[in-house]
Amino acid sequence: MTIAALNPWQVLDQLQQNGLRRAGSINRWQPAVDIIETAQHYEIQLDLPGVKADQVQVELEDNTLKISGEKVRPQNENETYRYKERVTGTFARQFRLPEDANLNAINARFDNGVLSLTIQKQEQAKPRKIEIQSA
Repeated sequence: MTIAALNPWQVLDQLQQNGLRRAGSINRWQPAVDIIETAQHYEIQLDLPGVKADQVQVELEDNTLKISGEKVRPQNENETYRYKERVTGTFARQFRLPEDANLNAINARFDNGVLSLTIQKQEQAKPRKIEIQSA
């Protein structure tokens, strides 16, 4: 009987490679996302390396922010790919916005392959004193 040492890093690497192959075979992927909250706003940041701003659509429908697009690999007739690991194809992400999000104050900025969406918060109703007038 032979006992082989199990290398967990090799197993994780193999699982990741298999996942990338499957994702690439259906031409759909999901960009990594960070969501940040401050007292004044929310910010959603998506990593979109190799994607141009005109290849991305941002829509707001029923309090849901929808971000979609496509990452294409430039094709040259004189080149043959021997190995492809970078993911291409369509992508889509959806985010249900919180109730305090101001749907009329959303800004989008694309810089160095990162799409940043800033959603301002609505001002909270502050308690106020109501004077009682006598007749």
